[in-house]
Amino acid sequence: MKSTFDKNAEKFVNLMVEKIESLSMNWQKPWFSKVNSKQNFLPQNLTGRTYSGGNAFLLYFLCEKYNYQTPVFLTFNQARNEGINVLKGAVAFPVYYTLFCAYHRQTNEKISYDEYNKLSEEEQKEYRLAAYTKYFQVFNLDQTNFAEKYPNRWDILKAKFSGEEQPQEEKEMYVNPILDEMNKNQNWVCPIQTVSSDSAFYSISNDSITLPLKSQFKDGESFYGTELHEMGHSTGVKNRLNRKGFYENDKFNYGREELVAELISALSGVYLGISVTVREENAAYLKSWCKAIKEEPKFLFTVLADAIKGSKFIAQHLNIRLDVEEVEEEKNTKVA
Repeated sequence: MKSTFDKNAEKFVNLMVEKIESLSMNWQKPWFSKVNSKQNFLPQNLTGRTYSGGNAFLLYFLCEKYNYQTPVFLTFNQARNEGINVLKGAVAFPVYYTLFCAYHRQTNEKISYDEYNKLSEEEQKEYRLAAYTKYFQVFNLDQTNFAEKYPNRWDILKAKFSGEEQPQEEKEMYVNPILDEMNKNQNWVCPIQTVSSDSAFYSISNDSITLPLKSQFKDGESFYGTELHEMGHSTGVKNRLNRKGFYENDKFNYGREELVAELISALSGVYLGISVTVREENAAYLKSWCKAIKEEPKFLFTVLADAIKGSKFIAQHLNIRLDVEEVEEEKNTKVA
């Protein structure tokens, strides 16, 4: 009998593999195709609080897979409290949260992580920390009768998430004011220089990023996506996030680090309103990433965890606020 982890991991893996396989057929397709500066198409609940990290990634891919009209999700109980019904046959998707607590080494008494942090250093030595993951099941608004029950609210939500990109003049390139200000003032954690060249890279030895000139890219989004990718690499060094395998040169760890950087740039792009595509030189890794995820589901979770940390690092440095929505535990996963 499959454990809760195995059941949910299978859904996560299948969704991620399906996304990567679609990119392998067209690697110039954005990781997140619904992104633009007006839409802010971030998975969230009815109050507008956004999901974060791995949940944001996976719910976003789910929205694209089923072409949901909004990225708004809620649990069965939340739907019931809103006075709406989940449609017959609708299948929920799991979201997960890692929670921490502490147990006394002698009595096995359990206390919350907040209580543990209030203890003195000596008192903390008497406890051992533990982490556990809780899963909750959520439905998209498209899987409910929300539009029928609240037509005015539905119209407002659709308008919020259906804004189209503003056309740019042929000779103009997309401009991102946040990244432009960072570049102008050299406010990133390491120097970023642009030179006339045909490659972009992060140098560990010099702790610096080198990019081709913006004018050398086919569009502005490609320039910023590449910059975010290299910024993602720069978060992995010892004095920052000290990412596992970052300093290893073998094929597996190199490929893993490239996937982490791809996902960091993709999620950071969502926060900044930039459609980020797979870098051309990484298109060859797509199949190997799928293989690694299929063979070991935990690989996906470790990669997502590192990508989440990297994107949060960037967001915090750029003063982008990220909210986390916690939902109540829910048993209902399918409506008969």
